[in-house]
Amino acid sequence: MDNYLFEGGRITKMEVDYAPACDEKIPLAKELAKQNPDSFHEAIEMLLNLEKQTRLGADMVSCSRVLVAVCQICLEAGNWNALNEYVTLLVKRRSQLKQAVSKMIQECCSYVDKTPDKETKLKFIDTLRSVTEGKIYVEIERARLTKILADIKEADGDISGAAAVMEELQVETYGSMDKREKVELILEQMRLCLLKEDLVSTQIIAKKISIKFFDDPAQHDLKLKYYDLMIRLDRDSSYLKTSRHYQAIAEPPRQTPSVEAIEESKKKSVTFKEEDKKKKDKEEVKLAAALPPVELTPEQDKEQKQRLICAVLYSVLAPYDNEQSDMMAKLSKIKKLEEVPIYKEILRLFMSKELINFDTFNHDFGTVLAENDMFQDNTKHGRKCIAELKDRLIEHNIRIIAMYYSRVHLKRMSELLNLPPTRCEEYLSKLANSDTIRVKIDRPAEIVYFTTKKSASDVLNNWANDVNQLMSLVNKTCHLINKEECIHSVKSIAVEE
Repeated sequence: MDNYLFEGGRITKMEVDYAPACDEKIPLAKELAKQNPDSFHEAIEMLLNLEKQTRLGADMVSCSRVLVAVCQICLEAGNWNALNEYVTLLVKRRSQLKQAVSKMIQECCSYVDKTPDKETKLKFIDTLRSVTEGKIYVEIERARLTKILADIKEADGDISGAAAVMEELQVETYGSMDKREKVELILEQMRLCLLKEDLVSTQIIAKKISIKFFDDPAQHDLKLKYYDLMIRLDRDSSYLKTSRHYQAIAEPPRQTPSVEAIEESKKKSVTFKEEDKKKKDKEEVKLAAALPPVELTPEQDKEQKQRLICAVLYSVLAPYDNEQSDMMAKLSKIKKLEEVPIYKEILRLFMSKELINFDTFNHDFGTVLAENDMFQDNTKHGRKCIAELKDRLIEHNIRIIAMYYSRVHLKRMSELLNLPPTRCEEYLSKLANSDTIRVKIDRPAEIVYFTTKKSASDVLNNWANDVNQLMSLVNKTCHLINKEECIHSVKSIAVEE
């Protein structure tokens, strides 16, 4: 039966089977190089001639064996310079078979950890990366080599260099790479960009990962790593996003589905058509949700509580809007929050329609909050969180005052907020600019007027009512003018008579 090779989309027929020649010459060349080191180049030359025959004869299997044998002889001789030269030479040869190159590169990748020193290792990695550049069939090996190079640069303290090397990889386009390995490399890119404080690049890279990937219980470790990086990215810019990240990892991990459950889901997925892909995704989510949670150790349970506490605190620190209000309502329904009653009470206070006295709040919760890492005075983030908490308390009280008062004296408002009048005006202006409340201040009279935000339909109804009143007034005025004209004309006729 004829043997055929699919090379670059073309069908190439294998002319001659060189397996017997390889069986004879490869062991002979290895033995020659091993017994007499001076015959190293002679052994290599023997294999190079055999490589040319197998390459021109399109014998992919034999060609792969020859290329691997050349690398093995160089490794056994400890001649790393020759290995670099021959790898570069063999890859660039005319009509070189892609499968053979792939086998050789895979063999060489296993030699990286066997290099005698750091300089040799870097030179060898650089050689392999240069010969694999732009070749799709060895993209996985190039990605792994790049990861090793980035680790070396990071160990040397060159964070920018390590990040630049990793950012060259467009891992999301690698079709032959396993999805988990893709996510691991993308997370490594995010980590290095965060270390060099390139937040914009980190945000762009983070969008390459779909969070649906983490619905699989087997990927829980990557889920924790991803959200840890996202928390570091967003905690100074968006408290609401940070709270959402903590809430995502506050749930206990699910058990990995059994083999029987996976097989059953595969059988069900066969029945789904392409247009029913959404239904298939829903079925997979239901399968993951139906799995029982993993039993946690005391340390893991403590970590889960701490994440839930952080989710509560960051939701409280987020500026008020509909999304923040929904987030707090959602958190309040979590049963595990009952195990930390102090933080549940904090959440209840910010959800209630009551004024919060700062001194009372500080007396009741100040000690507990001071023990939390979020509110440490010796860190920049801690000082920012303390200032934001004070602002949220004052803003909450102003919203409550706006709910119960249509107008209030500025002095009375400063008493309720325990702030000087000038500071009250600053907070009122801030909330008015963010469209949280509608307020006007009569400064000469020192009176604050609150109005409710009207919906678009109410505004339109009021406008229509005003237009109707205006038109009725115009009609009445026209009627009176016509009446006066008629009376005047009658009087002038009577005078003439």
